[in-house]
Amino acid sequence: MLEFSIGFILSFIIAFLAYKKNSLNKSGFIAATFLGTLIYYFGGFYFSFIMISFFLSSSILTKFKNPNKKSLDNINAKGANRDFIQVFANGSVGLIFVFLYYTYKNPVFLLAYATSFAEANADTWASEIGVLSKKDPISILTGKPLKKGMSGGVSFLGTLSSFLGSTFIGVILFFTYYRLYPLAENKILYSILCVFIGFIGCLIDSILGASMQAQYYCEELDTITEKSYYKNKPNKLIKGIAIINNDTVNILSNIIASLIAIALYNIIFLL
Repeated sequence: MLEFSIGFILSFIIAFLAYKKNSLNKSGFIAATFLGTLIYYFGGFYFSFIMISFFLSSSILTKFKNPNKKSLDNINAKGANRDFIQVFANGSVGLIFVFLYYTYKNPVFLLAYATSFAEANADTWASEIGVLSKKDPISILTGKPLKKGMSGGVSFLGTLSSFLGSTFIGVILFFTYYRLYPLAENKILYSILCVFIGFIGCLIDSILGASMQAQYYCEELDTITEKSYYKNKPNKLIKGIAIINNDTVNILSNIIASLIAIALYNIIFLL
């Protein structure tokens, strides 16, 4: 019970501070406390540190130059204060893999866990920094210009930020792997896998966003948006699948990236 208590206290404090800073709403605060408690219980400090690093860096960047992002409020379905769905979309895959690591003590699940957060971090850094680019993004599928903030758009600044976001988690994984497996000889390769697969996962996120995510036309605002409703009035679906929103895309790309990590781990280290 000691690990559970420590995990709860640590997660509660961090989530509460994020709630007070409007990085989380009430449901997000509860979900983050729940998720953080279980991750600490199953994985201990080092697994929690990877998750906390993602959460803190992403929250800081979400608030960075926030006034410059106000124009995106009519496009993005959700704002800067994350709800429970956003929390689980970015953290539930990691929870599954930390439980598998707790059960089997196989380092492949540490890699999959870290990769899930590397992908989420890459996506968040790309979104939060990329929208500050002076140039409009282009569609990752067609190369045509897109509005800033629309899913599926890529820019040089956003792509670079994505890679740096994944690298940030990869560096933390390096030290985590060193602490848990000090005699292992593949620490650098292990971390490089995390970095590049996390980055690739972010590109997959953009592809899914461009091809499958729902986009709507808001007649009252005369704009394309990811919001299905405006002032309780339904917007017209013009692209994608109605049930696939940004949260769905996030968790799908997170799962895909983690499974790629497992597959490559088995190919490189076990064959």
